[in-house]
Amino acid sequence: MRTMRNKMKNISYLKATACGLALFGLLVGCSEENPGEEKKGVVEQASDKVAQKAVEQIQKPLNKANDSQALQNAQNQKMEEMVKDSGEQTDKPQQ
Repeated sequence: MRTMRNKMKNISYLKATACGLALFGLLVGCSEENPGEEKKGVVEQASDKVAQKAVEQIQKPLNKANDSQALQNAQNQKMEEMVKDSGEQTDKPQQ
C-alpha cells in the first residue's frame, strides 16, 4: 500500500513539474521582442550598414543640388521682381 501511495505522489510531482516546465517554456517562447522577425546574421547586418552608408552618400549631393536649385529659384524670382518694378517706373511719364 505504501509503495502505491509513493508512486501516486511521484506521479503527481512529475505532473506538477511537467506543467511548470511547460508554463516556463511558454513564457520564454513568447518573450521575444519581435516574434515575426528573425534575428539577422552578421553578414546581413554588415550588408545593411553598407547599404545605409551608400544611401547617405547618394542623398548628400542630391540634397545639396536641391538646396542650390531653391536658392537659384529665389534669386531668379527676386530679379524678375526687380525687372518688373523697374519697368513700371520707366512707363510712368517723367516730370
